[in-house]
Amino acid sequence: MTEQELEAYIRQYTELEKECMKSRFPEKFSNEEFWNQRSREKDGYILESRQFMKPEDKIVVARQDRFNKVRAHKHDYIELCYVWSGICYQTIEGKAVTTEKGDVCIFDTHAVHSIESAGEDDILVNILMRREFFDTAFLSRMTVQGIVSEFLVDAVTESRKKEHYLYFPSHKNPKVHELMKNIMVEYFSQDIGTAEVLESYINILFTELLRTIRDESTQKDDLSREVQIVELLSYIEKNYETCTLTQMGKVFGMHGNYLTALLKEKTGRSFVEHVQEQRLKKARMLLENTDIPMAELIPLCGYNNMNFFYKKFKEASGCTPAYYRKMKRESHTP
Repeated sequence: MTEQELEAYIRQYTELEKECMKSRFPEKFSNEEFWNQRSREKDGYILESRQFMKPEDKIVVARQDRFNKVRAHKHDYIELCYVWSGICYQTIEGKAVTTEKGDVCIFDTHAVHSIESAGEDDILVNILMRREFFDTAFLSRMTVQGIVSEFLVDAVTESRKKEHYLYFPSHKNPKVHELMKNIMVEYFSQDIGTAEVLESYINILFTELLRTIRDESTQKDDLSREVQIVELLSYIEKNYETCTLTQMGKVFGMHGNYLTALLKEKTGRSFVEHVQEQRLKKARMLLENTDIPMAELIPLCGYNNMNFFYKKFKEASGCTPAYYRKMKRESHTP
């Protein structure tokens, strides 16, 4: 599929749009049959993945129908909404949000939102992603591994404690549009390896959206704190074997108490907890994939006290390191 074919394809009228255009008052058109088939809670309807995705699908790309209002609803999947052209007026968690061409909103499974009737040129593209996608492929393929990717995933899943959506003013970043175009061409072409290619594109898209937040943060203090957190997490991830709170505070020009309080507020974990998690991740990786003796493995993970390591490992994994290694080896034996 070429770019021209893609543009023509997404602007074709759907059956619902044709039906709406026949209405005497299209602005009042309501797809009653569709909504009557949806479950409903007090805050809105529930759209379920089984209604839009095949059991084997992890990612589905679809264009939003125009000319009719989308009632307040939430999903049991993660949705990324991209404004391909025109403008989009939404109400998200009771807040009016206007997005323009190139902008992205990501909704988790608790985000209640509605969309005003779209005009001819208001093209919205939705990427539907099962939560399992973020548990497996997304985490393993993120350019930035470990706690940074966990933070991003937490931001679009149930761990998000405040708002259940993310808004990216990405209209200033042409790379986002190029990535969305590639995703759509790949999805609608359905060629060999399409699923794997889509996962790679989604990975790159999220990275580019993160850069968008970083670039915008120079003008917006609230976003600056979000970016600062990502930078802190990235530093811990790269230096967890040796870094201390005092040392890290000097690098970022912060008092140690403020730094760990900031981490706790934004991620739910303190500096020490983040460091421990990274060290234990490396320990589990070495236990699963190497035969390194325990006396040599422990220092490689940043520990200099064997008893402390055993205590922390058992608290986190529910078993001793030796049993963990044995269990993992047996599970991989044909």
